[in-house]
Amino acid sequence: MQVQIQVKNLPKSSALRRYAKHKLDVALSRFAHAIQETTMRLTDINGPDRGGVDKLCRVMVTLKNDSVIVIEDLATNIMQAIDRATDRLHQSVSRQLSRIVKINRNGMRQSTLLLAEA
Repeated sequence: MQVQIQVKNLPKSSALRRYAKHKLDVALSRFAHAIQETTMRLTDINGPDRGGVDKLCRVMVTLKNDSVIVIEDLATNIMQAIDRATDRLHQSVSRQLSRIVKINRNGMRQSTLLLAEA
């Protein structure tokens, strides 16, 4: 699973990258076999001088079956935006992967991703 984290207009970008990487690992480690690529963009929309709800966390996950999941969250604190976005991402990826599981003739559940690799 490839992970890219891009930070724009936010201070302490190395600490933010480590925090974001940890949160993505926790949220997606269970689904790593089905994920092709993950991109997270962290942005301060109005710039560092202005406050308000302007910290954006956008996560885009590409699954191995070429479906794409995009989650966005705005908050006053970038850590809060990362937390909420990764929680929602975990739920969305879980839901998407449960939709592509099908049952074969013997009644055993098999993922179409695993069938495509065979």
